[in-house]
Amino acid sequence: MIHLRQLKHFLTVFDHGSFLQASQSANISQPAISKSIHSLEQHYGVLLFKRLPRGVEPTTFAITLEQHARRILLDFERSNYEISIMAQGSLGLVRIGVGRSFIRSVNDAILDLHALHPGIDYSVMTDHADRLHQALLSNRIDLYVGMVNRVMHDSSCLVESIFSDKYVGLCSADHPFAGKSVSIDDLLLYDWIVPEIEEAGRTALEAYFTHRKKPKPTFKIVTNSNEIVYQSLRQTRLLSVMPEGSHYETQFENLARFYPIDFEFERNVGIVRRQNFSSSPLIEKYIHNLQARLISLNQQTPETR
Repeated sequence: MIHLRQLKHFLTVFDHGSFLQASQSANISQPAISKSIHSLEQHYGVLLFKRLPRGVEPTTFAITLEQHARRILLDFERSNYEISIMAQGSLGLVRIGVGRSFIRSVNDAILDLHALHPGIDYSVMTDHADRLHQALLSNRIDLYVGMVNRVMHDSSCLVESIFSDKYVGLCSADHPFAGKSVSIDDLLLYDWIVPEIEEAGRTALEAYFTHRKKPKPTFKIVTNSNEIVYQSLRQTRLLSVMPEGSHYETQFENLARFYPIDFEFERNVGIVRRQNFSSSPLIEKYIHNLQARLISLNQQTPETR
């Protein structure tokens, strides 16, 4: 039988790469933490760490166990927290991840449900899709809404697509490209402001140039801040790309679109949950509200967004 303390010891050794350092961090003796790890190895029937002259090295078995151990400990911490808040009158906790473009939809769905069930608590984290995916798999959130292009065929996730929209170029209203279709050679005449490398939009933009055997344009600014994107585009001749729907948001008003010729990348938007996750009625009710808000968002015209 495995105890939680053994998993804590395992992760401490995994993180420190040394029984000695792990024992000092956990404030127990080195023989005690060695015994704890040995007990885990006996349970699984495999070697979790290679003993080296200095420290230890995790085996492939340890690397596999690591993500499960962290999730188990997070689940236990979550159970303590949720039972605690329920004992104080809460109906439960819904943990949501959201891409920046959908904060309003997530908030509106929370308000919809709050009007019917004011006793529900919420935890909301904002990040880009790749990090939200990591948070989902480590059980730090119950679901997330955002771009789902990279997880459509991920067996670890349950993905519900809601809508899709094309990526377009974005520039200042008085830019020479405003409202025009632009060739790839002309796009190389200007510097760009782009998202971090993990973002699917940036990956698609780089591939657009690479597949046509063109040099990558100069990325003058790299940021995931919408405010920096807006101010930089409005005041300079920089170029950027983003989903067409995002351009209609109030924070990007007074900017213009342009259309890179043959740039066909689309953003698929959806709600993502972990496969085989035991969903609660509260989460299902929230997802129902969120679906309605996202569908409504997609149906709005630029004037009503």
